[in-house]
Amino acid sequence: MSSRRIPLDPVPPKPKVSDSETSAIPKITLAVAGLGALFLTGYLCGLYKSEGSLAALVNKGTAQPSAPAKADNSLPVAPPFTVDSAPGDLLARAKLENELLYTELQSFVCSEQMERYEGRFNGDSAHRIDTVNAQVSFENGVENYTGIRQNSRVRPSMSSIPGAWSEGEFGTLLRQTRALIATQPVSLQTNSELNGVPTALYSLDVSGTESPWELTVGSQQYRVPFRTQVWVSQSSGQILKIARASTAMPPDSGISEIQWSVTLKPVELDGKTWLLPSTGDYSVLYQRTNHREWNVINFSDYHRYASRSVIHF
Repeated sequence: MSSRRIPLDPVPPKPKVSDSETSAIPKITLAVAGLGALFLTGYLCGLYKSEGSLAALVNKGTAQPSAPAKADNSLPVAPPFTVDSAPGDLLARAKLENELLYTELQSFVCSEQMERYEGRFNGDSAHRIDTVNAQVSFENGVENYTGIRQNSRVRPSMSSIPGAWSEGEFGTLLRQTRALIATQPVSLQTNSELNGVPTALYSLDVSGTESPWELTVGSQQYRVPFRTQVWVSQSSGQILKIARASTAMPPDSGISEIQWSVTLKPVELDGKTWLLPSTGDYSVLYQRTNHREWNVINFSDYHRYASRSVIHF
């Protein structure tokens, strides 16, 4: 890794990501090297440009394997909660539902379509770069990608795709949230609606000193603070959306903000309805240039290795 200082302008850093778990909250490492390449390891993926200028982030989860997935009924089923349940009870149910979801997710395979864009932050001159398609599963705590195509071209891996690429939206954020809500203070922000469903919006903040994100710029190391928001159904306790954003970025990094979110929706399969990842968004905003790069991800065609499914939107 080069130790020379990264120029801030006009060339912003180029990101990449991976994840290693050393505690209850997996450690995430970001590093800037070479001609501004950013390596972000963890639930956020860094995207990079092969030729130099602007970069987005890649979501690459490379956590150590965990225990094999348990059977569907291996976890206790909590009693239903009503709209007027106490916030503490609803949060407890949300923790259980997330545990169930995380366990069940490892039984599924689906199709992923990732559309890649770049443009100005205000939306002017947005440019669609291309479309990446793959089959994705979540096995032993990490994503597994097969059948990868960049437009019509077959690719052996996501990392072999020139330009911006991302991994990890399918399950890594859920895994991270599973660890965070079990170990960090969580507060109720407000009651609202998400796609017509009454929800409770919870949030948790991770300070720079406690952050599992470690940013390295040249010889300098930083811990990046961030906020996670979780939308929980008031009636079922199910998690409907997870969003995460950096609350401060070191000026040296050339990045002003990183945002990432996953929305879950019902999937009908084998006579049962499951709440599974439906869409994902990941974006990076660069300092001073007002340049943004982002991925829009859609998950479809869920099956349990041999079954077909229908997603209801």
